[in-house]
Amino acid sequence: MSELVNSEKMRTARKQFMRGEVPEGCRTCLDEATRQPTVHNYYQDKFRWQDVADAYDETTGNVSRTQYLLIALSNLCTYSCRMCFDKLSTRLNSDRHRMLGVEPIGYRRNDIDKVIDFIRANPIRIVTFHGGNPINEPRLLDVLNELSDDVSVEIISNGSTLSSGKTDIRPHLSRFERVHFNISLDGTRRTTEYVRVHSDFDNVFRHFNEVKALPNTTVNLHNTITNLNLFDLPSYYAMTLSGEFADADSISSYIATTPAVHRVSTLPPELRRLARERIEDFLRELDSVGEVTSEDAFGVKVIGARAYARNVLRRIDSVPYSPHLFARFLDLTRRTDAFYGVEPLPEYSSYFTTGATGSTGAAGFTAASDSSSPPRSQVTPPPTSQPAAPGAVAAKGVVVSHYSLELAEAPYGLAGPCPYTGERRFQVSECRFSWTAAYRQNCTAVTVRIQLNPDAGITAAEMATLRNTWETGIENKWSNRFVCTGPYGSSVITFDVQWVTSSPHHVVRVRRGPAQSDMTTWDTADNGDTAAHEFGHMLGNPDEYLDSSCPNRNPVSTGTVMDNETGPALQRHVNRICVSAPLTAEVFSIGLDLI
Repeated sequence: MSELVNSEKMRTARKQFMRGEVPEGCRTCLDEATRQPTVHNYYQDKFRWQDVADAYDETTGNVSRTQYLLIALSNLCTYSCRMCFDKLSTRLNSDRHRMLGVEPIGYRRNDIDKVIDFIRANPIRIVTFHGGNPINEPRLLDVLNELSDDVSVEIISNGSTLSSGKTDIRPHLSRFERVHFNISLDGTRRTTEYVRVHSDFDNVFRHFNEVKALPNTTVNLHNTITNLNLFDLPSYYAMTLSGEFADADSISSYIATTPAVHRVSTLPPELRRLARERIEDFLRELDSVGEVTSEDAFGVKVIGARAYARNVLRRIDSVPYSPHLFARFLDLTRRTDAFYGVEPLPEYSSYFTTGATGSTGAAGFTAASDSSSPPRSQVTPPPTSQPAAPGAVAAKGVVVSHYSLELAEAPYGLAGPCPYTGERRFQVSECRFSWTAAYRQNCTAVTVRIQLNPDAGITAAEMATLRNTWETGIENKWSNRFVCTGPYGSSVITFDVQWVTSSPHHVVRVRRGPAQSDMTTWDTADNGDTAAHEFGHMLGNPDEYLDSSCPNRNPVSTGTVMDNETGPALQRHVNRICVSAPLTAEVFSIGLDLI
């Protein structure tokens, strides 16, 4: 963990922040922060660099004594929130695996002993627990018990429980100087239990009151605004200002930007108009009441509710209406409602009526695809688990004790239009052969950097001709021919072959031919088809031709590029690209003074 804290990337980022610059990797969150009051204020509070000035070495960018720790202990969660990402919740992932065929992730927990060692070695002053529902993690108490009494503890929770394992956490929290709960609540009873599947509104309210009774404890109610709870927003704010949850110390809201199907801007014109009318009515009521209520002595929550509501009004019409995106939302919602056996929200019920029409002009909105869109894959989970590629490990400096390795076989859960961004490298073994597959992936845009090392006597002109022949042969056979598709949409896979002299994914010797070629040795007689075959190996595909020394090879005689060089590549040869990468650093997020 200490290596991660003072990694080159972290040191560089800290230096940039100290100079008033924003590191590239932080721009997305901070850009969003400037548009949303809650996020903006949150980051303004967190970026108080004077708090760590005495521990910061300006020359090196190192932090010697970490004071703030932001950490996700695991992805354990008992809710299936519709707008959440399935990797972040064990329950949601399990449900979506059965409902949509997404990749099963399972329970992932960080090495708690390593976390404890880090806490013991640093003067921690503030700890924020997030990820899944932190209280569900059985070893939360092991971490809490390592913290000194003067530490400020923040827990971001869904309010489903106050027991870690079978132990009530309240006695363990009462000793701390300050405890802050950030409880997620997405609406009044009907909306909350619809959006946060498996939730119990009464349980959340009971736990809210129990937390409020703790000494030195404050509670913020936070809601994520989507097209699912948008119409309930006025009632929600009324509830937090003068209703059941009026005792909350503060409220906050965040307008979701991902996944795209749940943005408030997905709504067709008639629903945008309905949402605007309700929110404008709420704002008029709020203005007539004034700034102060008995439960909100300084008017802080009223001011916040007004700011959030106005921000939503601006965002509803922020982008043009997309009939296709709304159809995708309705399709996902229909399938989700059917899976859980629940009725749709009243604002959407007419769109699921047989023969109903709306702004798209399509009857019923029961399908997410149209004639211009690629068909969805029909995904059926296999009865047994898929083998994992050897050599896949967690990121350096990050300890993950339960993680999913990259699949070595064709996946059974495709992730959608942007499954992964980053470098991919994994081992492939087949028969007597073993090699490393590697490439760079940006969503479905794949780059393969190849360094060609010609033998003596092969001229520059020859190499120029060969590079053109091979690149054309590879890209014609592999690029713009296949699609990653999933519950959130589809995207065409592209391949870009780059001839490099440094930092290659693969190094290839080029010799005078004709000769026998393989992935790492080509010759001057090789044509574009041969290069396309060897390129398939670089992506992780084994041979598919008959070989007496490999009697168990399967499949064989397929007629594909991996069997006969002149044959085509198939979708199954690229499905690995469509699988989301295993969680590594995302599971174990550690912010320290940076977040």
